[in-house]
Amino acid sequence: MNILDLDYLLVLYINKYLIPQFNALFIFLMHFVYGVFLILVLYYFFKKQETISYRLILIFLIGILIITFLKYAIGRPRPYEAYPEIKTALVKQDSSFPSMHAFISFLSASFLPITISKRYRYLIYFYLLVFIPLLLMYMGIHYLSDVVMGAFIGILLPKIVSENIFNKLTKYFHKK
Repeated sequence: MNILDLDYLLVLYINKYLIPQFNALFIFLMHFVYGVFLILVLYYFFKKQETISYRLILIFLIGILIITFLKYAIGRPRPYEAYPEIKTALVKQDSSFPSMHAFISFLSASFLPITISKRYRYLIYFYLLVFIPLLLMYMGIHYLSDVVMGAFIGILLPKIVSENIFNKLTKYFHKK
């Protein structure tokens, strides 16, 4: 058994519990991750921490470029396209690998302000780091490996585009 078999079996197991009556709610919750991202950008902007907002936007744009490139370079079909027994509530036009939603979830989680009360912060972490990845597989639109790679990019990019590097880039472009 290889990793692709495990990917398939995990999605098949989670997806078998798909309840069509909840599709609209789950689609909303899946896409709300973009709302969380926007809320974070606006939060830092209105808290007069514009550099964090700009850094978050830059990382987001770099991530979109990387993920879009990988999606088209690899061209992995989505689980529901590859296996007719996997149901879906949402038909997507792009490839499966890696997951953009997982990228946005993990990127947003890495920028959550510590000023949020612990209880709410843990709820948001659960939503971003556990619920969204499971939901992507439950909906039959991603394999575990898609989610892991999207998460990896969402964790790694903020480290690469660190505050120090962002400040150097800002100074460099302001000189010109």
